[in-house]
Amino acid sequence: MTSWLYKNISFFLMNLTLGCFISSIYFMWNSKVVFLEWILGSGGVNFSATFLFDYMSLLFLATVFCISSNVVWYSRSYMNNDKDAERFILLVFGFVISMMFLIISPNVMSILLGWDGLGLISYCLVVYYPTKKSSSAGMLTVLSNRVGDICILISIAWFAILGDFNFLVWNNSSELFLNYWLPFLMILGAMTKSAQIPFSAWLPAAMAAPTPVSALVHSSTLVTAGVYLLIRFSFLLESWSGMLLLLSTLTMFMSGIVAVYEYDLKKIIALSTLSQLGVMMFSISLGLYSVAFFHLVTHALFKALLFLSAGALIHGVGGSQDIRHFGGLAKSFPLVGVCLNLANLSLCGIPFMSGFYSKDLIVELACQSSWNLFIMFIMIISLGLTVAYSVRLVYYSFINNSGNSPFLATCDIDYTMLIPICTLSIISLFSGPSINWTMFSYSSLILLPLSLKFAALFMITLSTILMMSLNFFNLKLLNFSSKISFFMGSMWFLPLISGQSISLPILVTGGQILKNIDQGWLELNTKNIYFSYSCYFNKIMLTLQSNSLKTHFLVFLMWLFFLGAYLI
Repeated sequence: MTSWLYKNISFFLMNLTLGCFISSIYFMWNSKVVFLEWILGSGGVNFSATFLFDYMSLLFLATVFCISSNVVWYSRSYMNNDKDAERFILLVFGFVISMMFLIISPNVMSILLGWDGLGLISYCLVVYYPTKKSSSAGMLTVLSNRVGDICILISIAWFAILGDFNFLVWNNSSELFLNYWLPFLMILGAMTKSAQIPFSAWLPAAMAAPTPVSALVHSSTLVTAGVYLLIRFSFLLESWSGMLLLLSTLTMFMSGIVAVYEYDLKKIIALSTLSQLGVMMFSISLGLYSVAFFHLVTHALFKALLFLSAGALIHGVGGSQDIRHFGGLAKSFPLVGVCLNLANLSLCGIPFMSGFYSKDLIVELACQSSWNLFIMFIMIISLGLTVAYSVRLVYYSFINNSGNSPFLATCDIDYTMLIPICTLSIISLFSGPSINWTMFSYSSLILLPLSLKFAALFMITLSTILMMSLNFFNLKLLNFSSKISFFMGSMWFLPLISGQSISLPILVTGGQILKNIDQGWLELNTKNIYFSYSCYFNKIMLTLQSNSLKTHFLVFLMWLFFLGAYLI
């Protein structure tokens, strides 16, 4: 029964993928946009259900459906022995529906439905395994994302003042352009969902979820929801572009440094996702919205492939996620190793891989921008760190023989897991040049000196040589002292800041306010006032309705008194 459910949902999502992709190509080449509106109310504030179908929403939908279809098929084998497999697949399907609402909605009210649905289902998937670690990670995830939910709610209140929740109506409105805080709310909400500094701690913690969930939710689709929201609200972001540029650059650099110290396979890939989210936010802050969307799509495909390949390795070696327990897996997992290395090469931006077309374009256009040399230097260093932790991951998993198991794993013959991996390998390999030729009909004019033109390629080569040398000679990278290593390895103390040191006082204070005010004197006073006044008016009405002659005579005298006072 469960296998039948997985198979049917996978085929259904694959059919939707083909339909959305063909429609996106048609809409892109013919410059078409379809806007549907279903009016639900009238008056001062107009409530309506709106759907926007253009090439951007349809292409992102096709990407989400493609990854979801392969993840569901992959889960048939990965979650085969799980007793709650039906609950898992229904949660994944609910996540896809929430993501669809978010993508096709130009209305902040319906965006909130998808936004909150993503947060709720993400929490349910993080706490899927009933352990203390999963519970802590789920609470950190949901509390971090509630900050973004509050920002969306406040922005809904602002749109209610304008009278319409559809932000496309106010695209060229002076009320929005003169407003200074609405873009800040949108940027802050997107930063929480896309895990930018200082909200970065929840993304590696969310790796407590099953690996197929990490491939779908926390690497390619949910975390890019904030980037997609900023692309939609791009007409508002000019006033806060400097702040977004600084925070995205710090996120890129921090995640690259931390990934070099990390030994958990899933957390390394999560930190690489964090680094690429910083690249997308970096390009948005420079005004490169189309290039950011291009990198969003290509990154989603090869990062899902990277997670599925890592899941096959974890599944094959007995469930261990520590890369020091791996080693020499090239002979045991030849096909999975090839697919994982393809995804790693795309991640590093090696020429003619899918990630190269978007990442190199962002780097070269950024080098042409008017920002200072410090930002460009940190960006190039972050690019080198991406190559560094990718080379380290490949070395520990496939080359180093010091930590491998004494038995030979045979996971490469599980075709249920191999078919999605191979499918995503082909799609991610050809997605870069195909989408590049389709989205950008003409090449960008890039005028750079030779030193800047080869800076990215030089940094990739230098990082590869440096990491291979450090690994082969067993040297410790940046291990100046234990305090520096602890600082770098603990994400710059962001988990400590985002954890109990901040959340516990807030929760305790909120509980005291709720107890003293909402459930205390406020409830007591309002209850007594309403009760006393209602009793008083009830007595008056009972007296008037008793049909007493004295009452009617008294009312008649009062009427005569007021009439005489009026006539005088």
